Amino acid sequence: MRSRFAVCVLGVWSLLIAASATAQAQPPGTVSPPRIYTPGPNDAPNSWPTLGVPAYNYPEDGHIYTNQQYGIGSDGITTERLPVDKGWSYEDSPGDRFVSMVAKSVWLRLEYLNFSFKDPGNTLLGSPVGGVVDPSRPFQTTIAGQTATAKVPTTEQLHFRDVQGIRGTIGLPTNIGSFEANFMSFQRENADYTREIPPGPVLNPSAQVQLATTTLTNGNVNDIINDSVIGTNIFFYDKAFQVFQKTALFGGEANWVGKSAYEEGLITRPLVGFRYLDVHESLGQRGTFDQLGALSPALVSFIDSDANNRVYAPQIGMRFEYVTPWMTVGFEPKVAFGVNKYKASVSTFQLRSQGDAFVETQDSGTHFAPIGDFSVYSKIHVRDNFSVNVGYQIMVAGGISRPANNIYYNDNGASNPAAIVVDPSFRQMVWQGLTIGGELKFR
Repeated sequence: MRSRFAVCVLGVWSLLIAASATAQAQPPGTVSPPRIYTPGPNDAPNSWPTLGVPAYNYPEDGHIYTNQQYGIGSDGITTERLPVDKGWSYEDSPGDRFVSMVAKSVWLRLEYLNFSFKDPGNTLLGSPVGGVVDPSRPFQTTIAGQTATAKVPTTEQLHFRDVQGIRGTIGLPTNIGSFEANFMSFQRENADYTREIPPGPVLNPSAQVQLATTTLTNGNVNDIINDSVIGTNIFFYDKAFQVFQKTALFGGEANWVGKSAYEEGLITRPLVGFRYLDVHESLGQRGTFDQLGALSPALVSFIDSDANNRVYAPQIGMRFEYVTPWMTVGFEPKVAFGVNKYKASVSTFQLRSQGDAFVETQDSGTHFAPIGDFSVYSKIHVRDNFSVNVGYQIMVAGGISRPANNIYYNDNGASNPAAIVVDPSFRQMVWQGLTIGGELKFR
């Protein structure tokens, strides 16, 4: 019995010594290849160096990383030693995928704009005169008891043509449609004219046609009796008169455009969004009176008007396009119903004499401002990701305050401050012109 137990103990010790000798025969710090380098189900494309160090392929970022310690340890856990940095996009997070998708899908369009703005028209720069049908044409009056001829200037000679601007648009297609946003800005345009008033004939000085600013008297229209004006509310300019107007426009819009099931042929897509317009205009009048050279220095009168319109408007529309592989023709009508937050002011200085102080009045508020926007355009697809486009656009806006129409011409007598003040009114405004640009798609 004892001999059998001794034999069993000797056998067990023999097996342990043999296993230990086998392990010591391998170089220190290595593990048997069958235990470590059994490839996983996704490791088929990997290449394995001869020295027992794997080269692991990460197809997500296009790199092959070497010097990896990878395998199944004695505890049955698969381990991997990572390099110091695999780049910002490692792990392929949802945020990384979204940024990558945006970068590959976005498109940009840049356009040159050459527009005409609606003129202020034939607006009278003065009040009506009783008994005179059209004060912008010469009429008889008196100056210091002497017969004279005067007329009221207008804004008829102010024009805004070839106003240049730029517009940038960015778009992002998605599975539910595309999101588009743009911003446009025009240069500040100036229109003016100056009229030098020639003296009348020596034998008939009353034939000189002087320019004048006419006003109401305490809010009442002046009357003419026997070819003379009752009251003292005609301010004459016998030397020169200048009128100038500045106008500026900028704004932007953001829209969602519906997705179409078709990519070629006639495509119709709805549109909904929001737009902003900023229309800023100012009008200045400068009249010089020197009493035929007898007044030195000459009296220079200032009348200035300013109007700033900020329109906020939700909008809807449709986009109609006929698409071919080499060309696209489109028509895009949009209608917006917005609110105009306006601010208007009128100021005078030295209106009646050099002793008249600077007087300014202001008004602000909100007014309904509908907008119609209509565009026709064509795109030539030069390459798969680049197009050249040309078009024509017209924007019509109501409820816009313009400086020439905001002046209330009145006078309450020489003993009171100048009473030419602000009185806001609202008109239709039109901008229209040519658009030329290019569109780049990132793919």
